[in-house]
Amino acid sequence: MNKETTIAEKHNIDKRIRAIVTAMNLLVDMQYATEHLTLSIMLAELEEKLSHLSENKEYMITFEKGGWNTILGHDDDEALKNAKEKYDGEHTKVSSVRLSSPQAVEAAMRTFY
Repeated sequence: MNKETTIAEKHNIDKRIRAIVTAMNLLVDMQYATEHLTLSIMLAELEEKLSHLSENKEYMITFEKGGWNTILGHDDDEALKNAKEKYDGEHTKVSSVRLSSPQAVEAAMRTFY
């Protein structure tokens, strides 16, 4: 997810959170009603997603002449910028970044065994 998409997603989630909070305030007298509990669950899920979008994530870097490493970033754009700042040099050029997963790192590590 690039920076533009992340900002748009955060904005949409924030709008949903505000709508749910408004609805919950209208249902304040029905705190234990099914609707109120459902909205509470939805609110918690959206807040968790918003928090996840704001966190640094691990990205895998690939280099033009082969090889890989990892770098942290909030989104694809920031991870690529961070990778180039840290690793681009006379003998290494960052080719791309992609969101890392335990399976991807494990597969890449197998090349060292």
